Amino acid sequence: MKRTKWCVRILICLLLFGMGRLGEAAEMVSPLEGAVYEPGQSFVVRVEPGAGEKLISMLVGFDEVKPNLSGISEYTVKLPLDVELGSDELIVGGIFADRNGKHQEYKLSRTITVVLPPTTVVTRIGAHFTGQKETFLDIARKSSGELVVTEGTRSTDELSVGATYSDGVRRGIASKPEIKYTSANEKVAVVIPRVGTRPIVRATGPGKTSIIVQYGEFPDRVTVQVDECPYIEGETEKKGCPLR
Repeated sequence: MKRTKWCVRILICLLLFGMGRLGEAAEMVSPLEGAVYEPGQSFVVRVEPGAGEKLISMLVGFDEVKPNLSGISEYTVKLPLDVELGSDELIVGGIFADRNGKHQEYKLSRTITVVLPPTTVVTRIGAHFTGQKETFLDIARKSSGELVVTEGTRSTDELSVGATYSDGVRRGIASKPEIKYTSANEKVAVVIPRVGTRPIVRATGPGKTSIIVQYGEFPDRVTVQVDECPYIEGETEKKGCPLR
């Protein structure tokens, strides 16, 4: 799982200045390594200075957190109800003054796991494309019969999958390894899984097909429509055809 996801998950992505000194500069005493929380819960990010040193700031999102009268920086994070589940790395950083009064940078991290209560179960899932709805831009065919498939976003789209749970909250699950994606016709479109993020559906030829999504006992499908347009040598765009 990508280690930058906490920027999205709990909205405390920090504006770090660099690696700086890591060891004695500061210590993150909360949350504890491996702490487990449920969606909607709050926890305190607490950073204490090293011996003979002084915390200057801790950056939380676009907010600068100043140390309290005890010289400790604290910030309360509340996990949203729709936070993505699983383990990831929480990273904090900022500025401290060393024993000589010189300002230095620090960076600290903790692994945090977000889980649902055992009574919360999936009730249904839903899949949809994030960009071009269900219709891809045209694929051109040369007079020889050769298909010209545009590289990049014009012939691909991300597939988003959400699960609705028994607590009434919808959460993204597209990156879960347990989900199976199948194209009903790979001559029209294929699915390209990606670790830790949404899969990509790529058009391969004109036609219409379905992408089947299976998560445990819950299925869903999306329709893929790929149209064909004439190929004209030297043309950059013609009658809605994609750029070449």
